[in-house]
Amino acid sequence: MARKTPRPRVHLIAHANPATRDIKRLGMPDTATYLRFIRAQLPRTHRLTATPRLFDAAEDQDRGGRRDDAARVRDLQNAMDDPATVAIVAVSGGAYFSRLLPELDFSALVRRHRPLWALGFSEMTGLVNIVSSYRAGRGVYWLCPNYLAWKIKPRRAARAAFAEFWRNLPDFIAEQRPAHAEHLPLGPIRGQLVSGTLRAGNVRLIGGCLSVLAGVLTGGVARRLRPDGRWLVLEDVFEPPYRVDRFLATLKIAGWFERVAGVLVGSFHYKRENRAPAVVELLRYHLPRGRRVPVVVSETVGHTWPIVPLPLNRPLSLRVRGRKVSVHTPWEAR
Repeated sequence: MARKTPRPRVHLIAHANPATRDIKRLGMPDTATYLRFIRAQLPRTHRLTATPRLFDAAEDQDRGGRRDDAARVRDLQNAMDDPATVAIVAVSGGAYFSRLLPELDFSALVRRHRPLWALGFSEMTGLVNIVSSYRAGRGVYWLCPNYLAWKIKPRRAARAAFAEFWRNLPDFIAEQRPAHAEHLPLGPIRGQLVSGTLRAGNVRLIGGCLSVLAGVLTGGVARRLRPDGRWLVLEDVFEPPYRVDRFLATLKIAGWFERVAGVLVGSFHYKRENRAPAVVELLRYHLPRGRRVPVVVSETVGHTWPIVPLPLNRPLSLRVRGRKVSVHTPWEAR
């Protein structure tokens, strides 16, 4: 008798901040209710898996943040190793995740035939970039769905957007325009050219949250991150300009700015102000002299709303009209 093919698996991770506060913000009493809600929205063509105790983990900043590293590594490793897994979705960002990356074995991605999608942003910068570096990997720097609880009001609208995310996820990972995308902006990424010159054509993106990216530029992890000929996406939140300068210096010392084709500066909110203009000024001290590296600023990238999905290491169409620039995703309305 032929073995029954398992339904495609979508695995949820809460590997940075515990999800408890987000779940209550969505108006749900506990993790069990939260997971039932998601399963009710996800089409039955796909099955949902998660490890609930990782969602309810305690966080203690004075004792290592999260103290369940081994369990988090096992949980994520199992999902990556399972050929039935089609998507790994980080439900929230936060902290204490990047230190897990050296403990993970990504070799299953070499053997995979079915694409594996990794969706998340902020603390998940390293994960989505590494996954996207493999032929079978599909890394998308985009909102963690719990982020909707904090960016959309009233709560009823946030829950509707949250439901929409899960209802449309199978279409999204099939790179099809979702049939009912009312709340989620799917592109294009719009920006303004602020320095250098630019021509229309295909581009590939790499990067994400600057402070997290700067922390993964060494060792075996860094060898998977190849900026050559890519556009470098930079964004962050709660970082004053002097700290941003230090992170940019890390990229400069690593030789990244000599290798990128351009820089896309997203949101850099600090004390309720978008300090992206200050970041552009800092870049003048870090970009190589003699190279007119184009710099584009966009308010639809980063810890902001609306946030547009950024497929990493995939060819995307860049269009230029004067100083107005747009990068087009597979999911936007045509």
